[in-house]
Amino acid sequence: MKTAILETLEYSKNLIISPDMDGFMTAKLLERFNGSKIVGSYDKNILCLADGINPEECLFVDCDMNRQEYVSLGNHMRLLEDNMSVESFNPNVHFGVSTYSDKFPFATAFLVSFATEALTSDQDLIRMAFADSTLKNMEKYSDNMRNWSTRMDHPAVKYIMDNSDIAKRNDAEARFEYVDQSFTSKRYGKTRYIDTLNNALAGQEMKFEPLVQGIKYVCDKVGLTTLTRYNKDIISYAEIFTGEYSVTYDQETVWN
Repeated sequence: MKTAILETLEYSKNLIISPDMDGFMTAKLLERFNGSKIVGSYDKNILCLADGINPEECLFVDCDMNRQEYVSLGNHMRLLEDNMSVESFNPNVHFGVSTYSDKFPFATAFLVSFATEALTSDQDLIRMAFADSTLKNMEKYSDNMRNWSTRMDHPAVKYIMDNSDIAKRNDAEARFEYVDQSFTSKRYGKTRYIDTLNNALAGQEMKFEPLVQGIKYVCDKVGLTTLTRYNKDIISYAEIFTGEYSVTYDQETVWN
């Protein structure tokens, strides 16, 4: 798995990230690893880019894209055969996971920390544990997390698996500090959305180019039949519950 992740990371040092804690932490780790910088964000159906950026030349991080021209590193549950680029990496596809309850239960940042062997501070561990409610997942999905932990040898994974009282207190404090996983809101209009995200990137001392443009696409929740029928018309998707998929179509919609 490590080799496959590193091969995907070689695609580009220009990152398009999910605008949440997992995306931020993954980008922070990649900045330390190879100097990567953020040039865009993708939030299910909202794509924001810095000036002059071609997303085909970037690496989508904590995103699962469904276009041959978009290379991504993500962890969401998806079909084992779809339109994902051969240069992309998804742990569930890599290990042939077809049952939702067996899906990868950690945040994407854990894949990157494992593959790059990145050094992580105490604050990094707390934020990674908070990302995608990874530490909270130990309450209901501990068996699955133990299974996956055997594939990733890294202090950040051990921090989760130890599930100590200190880690739980730290997680509670993180939830109080950040309130939400996302650093912006899809309820905002375009200008406020982009401005809020740029301010968050600056506030978190991320390496980034200011985002200046945004596109919103049509999205929906569908079943397997619809997903399969229109798969090549779908930019990205993820299984959100057994047999139910959140999909984004290659069709722009008005966003003011």
